[in-house]
Amino acid sequence: MSEFKIHHHVSELFALLGIRADAAERYTETLSESVERFINTQVSASSAVRILAENAPNPQAFLNKYDELKSRNVRDLDPLVVFLSGLVEDETVRKAVEGSSKLRLQEEGMTLTTVPSIVSDIEHAAETKLSKDQLNELRDRLLRESQVMHAPSEALRSVERGEKRTVRLGPPTPTWLDNRPYLSLDFVKLEHRQAIGALGDVASTSQEHQLIEDVLSVMMGVEGMYITVQPPAKHYDAPEFTVDPSVEPSLSTLVSRILPLCGYYSQLIRFVENKSCYHHGLVNQALSAAITNLIKDYMLLVTQLEEQHQHWALTLHKLYFYVEKTMAVMDMLACVTRVISKSEAHGGAVLSILHDRTVSLTGCGQLQHVMVFLTQSAAVPYMNMLAKWLYRGIINDPYNEFMVVDRESGNEENEDEDLADDYWEKRYSTIPHNIPTFLQAHANVILRTGKYLNVIRQSDRSVVCPDQEELVYSVRGCSYAEVIERTYNFASKRLLELLMKEKDLMGRLRSVKHYFLLDQGDFVVQLMSLCEDELSKNIDDVVPTRLESLLELALRTSTANYDLYKDDIECDLQPITLMNQMLRILSIETEDERDYYPQDERLQLTGLQGFSLGYRVTWPVSLVLDRKTIACYQMIFRHLFYCKHVEKLLCRVWVSNKVAKSFPLSASRTYTAAFALRQRMLNFIQNIEYYMMFEVIERNWQTFINKMQKVENVDEVLAFHNDFLSGCLKDCMLTSPELLRMISKLTSICVSFANFIERMRKYYLEAELWMSDERRDSIDREESPEPAATTHEDSQSFEQTISRFELQFSGMIYTLMERISEMGRDNYNDALVNVIYRLDFNMYYAKKHEHLRMATSPEASLEYNSGPVSAEYDSQHT
Repeated sequence: MSEFKIHHHVSELFALLGIRADAAERYTETLSESVERFINTQVSASSAVRILAENAPNPQAFLNKYDELKSRNVRDLDPLVVFLSGLVEDETVRKAVEGSSKLRLQEEGMTLTTVPSIVSDIEHAAETKLSKDQLNELRDRLLRESQVMHAPSEALRSVERGEKRTVRLGPPTPTWLDNRPYLSLDFVKLEHRQAIGALGDVASTSQEHQLIEDVLSVMMGVEGMYITVQPPAKHYDAPEFTVDPSVEPSLSTLVSRILPLCGYYSQLIRFVENKSCYHHGLVNQALSAAITNLIKDYMLLVTQLEEQHQHWALTLHKLYFYVEKTMAVMDMLACVTRVISKSEAHGGAVLSILHDRTVSLTGCGQLQHVMVFLTQSAAVPYMNMLAKWLYRGIINDPYNEFMVVDRESGNEENEDEDLADDYWEKRYSTIPHNIPTFLQAHANVILRTGKYLNVIRQSDRSVVCPDQEELVYSVRGCSYAEVIERTYNFASKRLLELLMKEKDLMGRLRSVKHYFLLDQGDFVVQLMSLCEDELSKNIDDVVPTRLESLLELALRTSTANYDLYKDDIECDLQPITLMNQMLRILSIETEDERDYYPQDERLQLTGLQGFSLGYRVTWPVSLVLDRKTIACYQMIFRHLFYCKHVEKLLCRVWVSNKVAKSFPLSASRTYTAAFALRQRMLNFIQNIEYYMMFEVIERNWQTFINKMQKVENVDEVLAFHNDFLSGCLKDCMLTSPELLRMISKLTSICVSFANFIERMRKYYLEAELWMSDERRDSIDREESPEPAATTHEDSQSFEQTISRFELQFSGMIYTLMERISEMGRDNYNDALVNVIYRLDFNMYYAKKHEHLRMATSPEASLEYNSGPVSAEYDSQHT
């Protein structure tokens, strides 16, 4: 998760908790560090459960709930418990959450009451006689607390709405299966039983013979005459059996030892008949088929026992001896199916349960052999899905059982049009609960392998993964681990060759750098000179086709004409300012950032402020140069391009001021302050440009090139390119709204100053040196059709206006350097601190700010004006 996403989530959380929004800045970096520290720290789940139980109002209820969730094989239960124990142990966080919750409830006229207190009131009400008023009060309290404590959240409502919209996959189950109970091999509850006498009235030999017959019937799912069956409360539990109480105790005890086997059979039959339906998925169906094969062996055993019983060669002792080993296997199978049914496991989750049970039976030869058989049989459809994904990059998952999900399946016809938008991160993703535990370590490699092959298949359908082997489950997992590694190496190497050699990715990136990062100097000068008149208009008045023509001319008349990819460059007019584009790209719309959004920005936006370049990219290069990446390049281009425009305006002022060198000393003194301010502005803008283009962009580019020479897969390409862009955006001060706003104000001051000098040159320079007052009035009347066109600055004296510009510029640049210094100390950003040494290398602005601060302080004004600091400053800057 990026720093900007963490900042956004922290701000949202603080807003919900009622904490001041400015605290988010302090906690973002701390949270970023704690995430990695938490991942690398192994905390015992048992100790976390103990801590939570000690702090719970009802420890036993908490432990019971934990055991229930654990028996259902709930994923990520232990990490959640560890996280909650951390919240409980952190007194500061707990008090903050409790205080905020109580405050919000008090605002709504409610109280935070625990469930045990309400339950105790109910129990007390049941034991004592309450008046009508007391009962009404208790009822109102219950209703109020139920609305507060148990009101479903928006997330829960969305889940419930999703459950209502859920449609069972696969063909529908015929209704006649439910209407005909005798189709089931499980026990059928008879409505009317035939009345029979007590079995204890006959001889013990006859009792044993009848009990054996009943036991054999119950073993096949048929209720006996003297052994009755009570259906279970839940469908995954075993039924209860009752033996005629008149039977001799010794015989009853032997029967009771055999009856659990009948319960296991009932559980297995119920599981097979339930999970064989289509909507339970292929894995459950395969598992049901494997269990059916084992039940066939069990039924063969019952048939053999029945044959001996017909020949009067079977006793209860022999029967128990014959089924003793089978009982252990059936017990194991019943436990596995009970866990699967209770947790409603599906797909990969079923395989995880089977694998965990197989590993736990290490050392139990026969039982583990049976579990390996079940797991291998159930894993066949899953392994077939995995093979298609690893060998062809195709997902064939009709029942949503596979670990990888395609969130845009069915839109392959339009993929070439817009494949880049978050394709790599969002289209294919893993589903944690569908990842079998024996594939957990390879999940990331499996995901990337299929994605690589999918991209290759869309570009070159003739590519086939070599050495395709059948994937078979094994306890150790060595066989499919080698296959996964081999296919990953092939897909990674092939896609990297496709991008780097056939699609010339590095050539594309160099082309983007030439234009968006102003690497092609003569092209920028040509483009700015040609488009200046058009871009000086309001953005709604700019003609895009004319801009395209001028861009084409600038490309053809500069060294960019030799670029192979120059035809992919196009003009792009952004309807928002650079500040707003930055906030939208980073997706950190907190309360602080919303203050930067002007409501009528499009009405005030000029072509220069909204101008940017676009870039047409084809698949699969668009994986690297997607829309968000191009938008980041556009942000850097707009920032650099506008700084170049400001530099050009100041250079134009410098050219026009060269005439003043021939003026007499008395006449040129009026313009000395303006010339000095212009030089400081030019020095500022040129140093900012040099810092961004050479100390930031070039340095990060060289690091990026060195990394790309050692790249091994496409994920590293994306990561390295993202690091390059993130470093450029951060060090160019584009990720800080505060710094970007200060630089924007400084450039605005420079533009206003340049425009003022350009206007005043006519009214002051020509009037003072070349024209008489009468000639100037006549020319003004001829060349100025609008007499009221002079601005507020024109009406002021020249020296006062220049002084005001100088104060604004010096104050803002000192504020910028002070803020950069603070951020450099907080974030240890050496590159950003270099800006201070470039802008204030001789401590001019620091001393000037100190001079103004002391001069405006009433207490220190007299002492400062007569002190050595003032004398030193005057001697240096007069």
